[in-house]
Amino acid sequence: MPKSSAIGEEKTTSDFEADLKAVAHRLRSSILGLMASVNQDVSNPQAIARQFGLDKNLTWKISKVVQESDAFAALAHFPGQASVRALLKAFERAGATESSVRAMRQAAADFDHIVRVHSGDRVTLDMMLDNLVAERRHERMEIHRRTLYRGLSATWGVQARLQLCVNVVAPSDDPDWVDVAWLSGLVELRRLRRDTPWAIASVGKFADDGSPLPVGTLEALDPRFNGPDTAPLLGDFCSKPLPDIRPAPPAGNMVRYQLVQGQVGKLAAVSCIIGLKGRSLVRRTKAENYTCGEHGARLYTPAELLIHDLYVHRDLRYAMSPELAVYSHMPGGLMYPGCEPGQGLLPVGDPVVSLGGQPPDVLTPEFPRYSKMIHYVFERSGWDMHDFAGFRVKLRYPPIPALAVLRYPLPEPGAAA
Repeated sequence: MPKSSAIGEEKTTSDFEADLKAVAHRLRSSILGLMASVNQDVSNPQAIARQFGLDKNLTWKISKVVQESDAFAALAHFPGQASVRALLKAFERAGATESSVRAMRQAAADFDHIVRVHSGDRVTLDMMLDNLVAERRHERMEIHRRTLYRGLSATWGVQARLQLCVNVVAPSDDPDWVDVAWLSGLVELRRLRRDTPWAIASVGKFADDGSPLPVGTLEALDPRFNGPDTAPLLGDFCSKPLPDIRPAPPAGNMVRYQLVQGQVGKLAAVSCIIGLKGRSLVRRTKAENYTCGEHGARLYTPAELLIHDLYVHRDLRYAMSPELAVYSHMPGGLMYPGCEPGQGLLPVGDPVVSLGGQPPDVLTPEFPRYSKMIHYVFERSGWDMHDFAGFRVKLRYPPIPALAVLRYPLPEPGAAA
């Protein structure tokens, strides 16, 4: 196709979005002109396919380019070069005017030039468009994350059906602090290589600026696994025989628990749940360099699904509207905590949903024993589930490495909670 005289190299700008809007306008106008020249209604793609002997998928795409209200969404439907040539050939045979065919061919050339200049190829352009079109972002991003999951599973040699993170917060005896129970683990973790130890969970505390804070005193929820050299498993909710998980050497202020090497494949899959509790563990009120309550799930394992739950005592009214933020943890980039809250965010828009009811509805078909496990946690912590509200995020194929944070602002000291 010839180079565009209107959006050629001398006219292309560094403004990706502006160039896309300009070429979308050209494409839409030229399609309408082409259709008008042979008295066709672009809103009836099936009739056009029948009359011109064209593929129904092609005419549907052309119709969507014109009818989409969002210019970026419209461009996502524009067909490839071979399909455009087939379309123009069919319309030329049917008597379309030379000027309308020329305008359509030129607009398509403009679009191809924009692809080369701003993205390099059509696959990359489509990924860039995914970030610009809100209506398709969620679905398309999940598709990309699923591809990432498969590649990382092969690369790292592990994959899990489910990653689970649960935090329960309740008033402490100290009015400036809250007690916390915490669960973290992987369900049906499969090794794809024998030589693959894997970190199951890690515990740490950080200030707003990312500086480490003392973790505090923690004890295992299951008293059978309470000790300095023992991984604090929830033994009744792990696979049998119990997986061989050991405390790993500390990394800074982080406490880590690691699954040792083992057999590969589905028959050797393991489920590992860590459970800890701490009194006066995190702040209930603001302090210098400590303004939010945050509960993070570290996403380092290729997993089909993340379930990230938060249970909040109803006396802690300030925490009743948690929000989700997912931060990249790629080395060399901005990593949260340690950067501004708006930096390093990943485009994950999955909602935080209320589990409703008193007590919360904890039915979790992805892990049938979840309900029994949560009741055990509340019993061991001495709390009544009727006093708590529950919140949940489900994220399919969570991105890794990343940090998924459930966050809420803390009140000033002395303010009503």
